[in-house]
Amino acid sequence: MPRRIAVFLVLMFLSSGAQADIGAAVTAYKAGAYENALKSFTPLAESGDAAAQYWLGLMYDAGKGVPRDGKAALAWFRKASDQGHAEAKRVIGIFYEEGKVVGKSYAWAVKFYAEAAKLGNAKAQRNLGGLYQDGLGVRANLNTAFDLYTKSAAAGNLKAKRNLAYLYYFGAGVRRDYIKAGQLFAETAAAGLGAAEYDLGRLYYRGQGRTKNLQTAISHFRAAAEKGHGDAQFILGRMRFLGEGVQKSYGKAYFWLSLAMAQEPNKAGKLRRKVRSKMKSAQIAETEKAVEAFRPK
Repeated sequence: MPRRIAVFLVLMFLSSGAQADIGAAVTAYKAGAYENALKSFTPLAESGDAAAQYWLGLMYDAGKGVPRDGKAALAWFRKASDQGHAEAKRVIGIFYEEGKVVGKSYAWAVKFYAEAAKLGNAKAQRNLGGLYQDGLGVRANLNTAFDLYTKSAAAGNLKAKRNLAYLYYFGAGVRRDYIKAGQLFAETAAAGLGAAEYDLGRLYYRGQGRTKNLQTAISHFRAAAEKGHGDAQFILGRMRFLGEGVQKSYGKAYFWLSLAMAQEPNKAGKLRRKVRSKMKSAQIAETEKAVEAFRPK
């Protein structure tokens, strides 16, 4: 056998073995077997495997199987990024956008998001679109934001599709179109994005691009609220308090407003106190037990 072919076969064998090891390590990680995952990722990462370096970075970033260490996480992400790992580049962009470990720099966030986006990373395309929309690290450009959201959405990113819907909803960079916004919100809601359920409910609540229908609005608000959406929880609480499109109930109003407090303390707090003043202590206690037992779907 010619030497060149032999070397190729050896490299192919080693590569397939590494991929198998990575697969097993990822399975262990997702199953919560972090010690086993760490034992597999570490030697692969140290030998230069970009995927293993990325996953090891995740472990340090989340403190799973190792003490949480943002600097160590970033170091591994950089190693993976240097080898062209798209998601590692995107994560580094998040570090810069949030000022996590490194100093906040939207310009550097743009750099890493753009590199990942060019490699086809849909999440990075959405992240970059957000910076172009808000003019952070780059000159604001809604057309570029629209294009990036469109690419990301076409690749299946639901949040990007919701971003597109908002551009249509507010008429930002495109002609305002409540019907188009509603179509996109409906698609993302049907795919399981709870926040889009709230958006769709708001269209029915206000009669924007469709006939006003409070019952349908409530159905969408409840779907979002049950997934933990704070604004949806607040509006359900308010509608229950006012009896708007639904039977008035101080207990249910108090329930939803209490949940909304976690995300909307200022907005929900004032109304919650008003509702509480109309309830008996036994009803308050019973409702607060239900609040403690609540778990987002």
